[in-house]
Amino acid sequence: MPIAVVAEPSSGLKAEDAGALWRLHSEAATTDAFLHTWLALQCSMIAGAVRGVLILGAPDAGPYVPVSLWPTGQAASPLLAEAAGRTLEARHGLIVQGLPYAAVTCPVLVDGQLHGLVAVETSLQQEAALQELVRQLQWGLYGIESSLRSQQSLQEQTTRERLIATLDLVASVLAEEGFEAAAQTLATDLAIRLDCDRVSIGFVRDQHARVVAVSHSADFGERMNLTRAIGTAMDEALDQKSIIVLPQRQGEVLVTRDHAALARLYGSDSVLTVPFSVGEASRGAFTFERPAGRPFDADAVELCQAVVALCSRILEAKRLNDRFLLSRVQDAAREELVKFTGPRHFGRKLAAFLLLAAAVFFSFATGEYKVGANASLEGSVRRVLVAPFDGYVANAAHRAGDVVAAGAVLATLDERDLKLEYYKWASQRAQYAKQYQEAMAQHDRAQSSIVLAQMQQAEAQMNLLADQLARTQITAPFGGLVVSGDLSQSLGTSVKRGQVLFEVSPLNAYRVVLEVDEGEISNVVAGQSGSLLLTSIPGEVFPFLITHLTPIAVSREGRSYFRVEALLGRTSDRLRPGMEGVAKIEVGRRKLIWIGTHKLVDWLRLTLWSRI
Repeated sequence: MPIAVVAEPSSGLKAEDAGALWRLHSEAATTDAFLHTWLALQCSMIAGAVRGVLILGAPDAGPYVPVSLWPTGQAASPLLAEAAGRTLEARHGLIVQGLPYAAVTCPVLVDGQLHGLVAVETSLQQEAALQELVRQLQWGLYGIESSLRSQQSLQEQTTRERLIATLDLVASVLAEEGFEAAAQTLATDLAIRLDCDRVSIGFVRDQHARVVAVSHSADFGERMNLTRAIGTAMDEALDQKSIIVLPQRQGEVLVTRDHAALARLYGSDSVLTVPFSVGEASRGAFTFERPAGRPFDADAVELCQAVVALCSRILEAKRLNDRFLLSRVQDAAREELVKFTGPRHFGRKLAAFLLLAAAVFFSFATGEYKVGANASLEGSVRRVLVAPFDGYVANAAHRAGDVVAAGAVLATLDERDLKLEYYKWASQRAQYAKQYQEAMAQHDRAQSSIVLAQMQQAEAQMNLLADQLARTQITAPFGGLVVSGDLSQSLGTSVKRGQVLFEVSPLNAYRVVLEVDEGEISNVVAGQSGSLLLTSIPGEVFPFLITHLTPIAVSREGRSYFRVEALLGRTSDRLRPGMEGVAKIEVGRRKLIWIGTHKLVDWLRLTLWSRI
């Protein structure tokens, strides 16, 4: 690994004895002085030491550079550079023999991470002496490791304090419901925590920063000159898309004219402006002001950046939520217009073009418009079979769902009571016939007339009972399907005259009953054709022709529909009454855009009419 060789400037160390070195080492006020005196002590205690170097860098990352050289002002020799490079690659100490000197190196490892190394060039050549030198350097490195651990601990403490301060400020912003209150609270808290005379928060509006909050000042509108100067300074940072610190840090080349004017007019010689962005657009900036004696150091700048990065998004969200609805619509429309007309966003522009092309296409292209409706099959004729007289069920040969032939016996009523009644009237007729003959033999006209009438009455009763006996068998009037009726579980029960026992429909003649929604009934007229797809036969489509529209709406399950009847164009042996499916009525050709939007347009018209 290559090592950058840098000459160490003279530290002014002129002590020649170990006591003076130890005193300077213990009194070192800076890290550089501590490291320089440490290397000098180590080299002064090593017999034959010619020169030494201490190299440090970021843990396991580098770059590793010399932080101290001994003797002061001398560059590291090629032997030391080679030994240091090999040590950084191997991550362990090495002894590199050379003439007339040898180099000894030890890596600086803290918690397994390589921070650097120390290398000493010595005139010693004996193996035992060089091993002893290695052990001495290892013991001495505990001081360096302790110093590095102290620096890490200090950095972690600083990071924790910065995180706690940031979270406290975020919590104070979240505690406020409105945007203005949150901005004012954040500005005041920042001024107190960062020891600032004034903290201002601005948001971009009409391409310029507008101050929305100033610390310790709920009403800053009257100080127009101040807010204008702060806004101009924010614009200066936003235009350059960079943090501006006044006085400028070494090496920075930024325009600070407006910041200098703000400092000159209002006495805050130390000014820091941190712009922030949401997404790809610049949204605003924070301006921090201090007097000349308290400039913004690197830690303060980092803390301000962290706070601005978190709190700016929260403030932006609150600002957007506090806008009026019209402002939200305008801002959204403006953003979309910028995306459509500006650079990038190719996918969005392509999608808009395709959407526009689709709208144009659907506005001129036409298609067949079909009205959908739930449909069911019914037989064209439904014959009702009722009980011809009061009686009892003797047997039931068929029930609902059976296919029967014409004349098939569906059920039989008990005829025993009818036969007994028939025999009774037959016996009475025989008696009346005998009485009639006797009256005729006696030439008793009055009695013969009475007996003849009684005999005719008995004959009428016999004829009635004979007809009833002939109708004890309930037969199918034609071949078809028994739609309803099941007496198999009611044998022996009584039935009343006129009671419906069975319903039979033919299997070769059907009609389709459609439930057309009330919003579509105006498009349906008699004579239109359509197609029917049944749930039980999804692979076959049946044509139909509309014959009748019922002008009465029926409400069911929260919707209203009209009953429309149609004749089926063809039949199939698989069809059965009661089957349900979906029907499509061919209304005619319409614009595709009308087909897709007319229901929504009708609903909007009705809603607006009812509301206005």
